[in-house]
Amino acid sequence: MKNEFIPALSHRFSILLITVALLSSCALGTTELVVDHDPLEKITAKNQGNLVVRQFSDKREITEYIGNKRNGFGMVIGHVGLEQGKQLEVMITRFFAEALQEAGYNVTVLKGPSEPIPAQMKVDAVIDGEIKTFWMDLYMAVWHSVGVKVRALEPETQKVLWEDMIEGEEKRVLWVGATAEYERIVREALTIALNRATEKFASENFSAAIKKR
Repeated sequence: MKNEFIPALSHRFSILLITVALLSSCALGTTELVVDHDPLEKITAKNQGNLVVRQFSDKREITEYIGNKRNGFGMVIGHVGLEQGKQLEVMITRFFAEALQEAGYNVTVLKGPSEPIPAQMKVDAVIDGEIKTFWMDLYMAVWHSVGVKVRALEPETQKVLWEDMIEGEEKRVLWVGATAEYERIVREALTIALNRATEKFASENFSAAIKKR
């Protein structure tokens, strides 16, 4: 009887600890995260070309935050956001430009969504994107999803030459609800998405599409 009771008590105590952590003051309000990715997987067979990257747009339904925090009963008691002064669309644009560079391309990132392409620049395609998903949620586990629709456009006519939805997702057990746990899961999901993007940008399919005119 004692042997059966101890595991049950231990399990209840673990749940109690998690619940207390999620109900504590650190779970309330908005937790600001440093958003970054791990080093991208190296591409050996690189493509060539000149690309201009236009600032991506944030098309999520909720743009003020990047996630929810919940208590032990699943109720939303706070939010997850970016560092003060950071813009998700600017960061995601830069990250995808890095993926294009890893695939072998010469990349010029425009400073704003309306900045024109330099007149004398030889450009194979213009890259833009829409952030459809970038959201973290939790309930005893924490997960983060990334979804970005990326397009390659003909520079003069803006005809779509190539498009794809780049996605990444990761999930982990939530231990104490610390900021480092949130940052880790976002970083891992983002790295998965960017490695998939790099692989697609390095493909013959992408290279042929942007040079077929």
